[in-house]
Amino acid sequence: MGINMLDMKQSNAQTVLWTLCSCKTSTVKDLAQLTGLSYATVGNILNDFVDSGEVMLGEMLSATGGRPSQFYTFNAEHAHVLALSARTREGKHMIRACLGNLYGEVIWQAEQSFEDIQLMSFEHMIDSALYPYPTVSILSFSLPGVEQDGVIITNDYAMLRGVSFTKHFQEKYRLPVIIENDVNAAVSGYGKNAETDSVIVGIYFPKYFGPGAGIIIDGKVLKGACGFAGEVSLSPLGIDWLSMDYEKPREVGLAISRLISVFCGIINPEHVVLYGDFFTESVKETIREEISTETLRNVFPTIIYQDDLDFDIITGLITQAVSAYQLGLKGQNQRP
Repeated sequence: MGINMLDMKQSNAQTVLWTLCSCKTSTVKDLAQLTGLSYATVGNILNDFVDSGEVMLGEMLSATGGRPSQFYTFNAEHAHVLALSARTREGKHMIRACLGNLYGEVIWQAEQSFEDIQLMSFEHMIDSALYPYPTVSILSFSLPGVEQDGVIITNDYAMLRGVSFTKHFQEKYRLPVIIENDVNAAVSGYGKNAETDSVIVGIYFPKYFGPGAGIIIDGKVLKGACGFAGEVSLSPLGIDWLSMDYEKPREVGLAISRLISVFCGIINPEHVVLYGDFFTESVKETIREEISTETLRNVFPTIIYQDDLDFDIITGLITQAVSAYQLGLKGQNQRP
């Protein structure tokens, strides 16, 4: 089979562009060394990206006092990704929308409460972002539930169950759509800043609904065959999470310890992130006390307590969307 020159040219172009993104600013010479491509090839590619607006001309500088070199700067504002997170917080149904540039930096955000979460709730938030930012290229959603093939199978919000979520927003906005479970998004965001690839479990306790978990193994979200990995309510532990009194440290600590122990025996995580607003010192102490056997002490993970998971969710959604953009998943916003 012969070499497809067009594919090779596109591959080289993307290699140069995303290498420049990682450097933010660089020269043709340095990019040629980093990519292994010729000086002429890199120069031609950069000129094309300058014409398209994806790269900007920087300063002419000399590091040695000799002939100055042209610096090129990656244009992180050429395109944007929009992350939308649906949550119930303090009894209120909320949607948070955050716009990220191609560096993954949040440059705009808004939040609004709704009587109930439905498709129109998201549309309202999307429209408020697309008007000032027509450069949005991907929509990324986090939902408290499970989707299969773009259809919402289970969800904390009744009006979303059974909805062809992906198709609806793709057709309305003509943009690619990414859907992620909220805890999967959160643990993915937490894992982005982990020092090394490892096994990480994130567990969220919303109190108004049953807890949910997300699992990261070597940087990848484990979703399972049908997307139900981490659906804690399916575990036959005999714990009634909905009727639990979260003001009772002993009751809560014992239940959470049992849940963590299940994950220890199945996937042996290095870190467990517990998301909730009720983790007093009494609850934490109960969890520590339950590490009663030497075997369990040896496999028990480091526990990190987080009051809220909003930051990690948005970080995870934007990171996934930017990665998808780099792999070629992108659209041109055309507001209806």
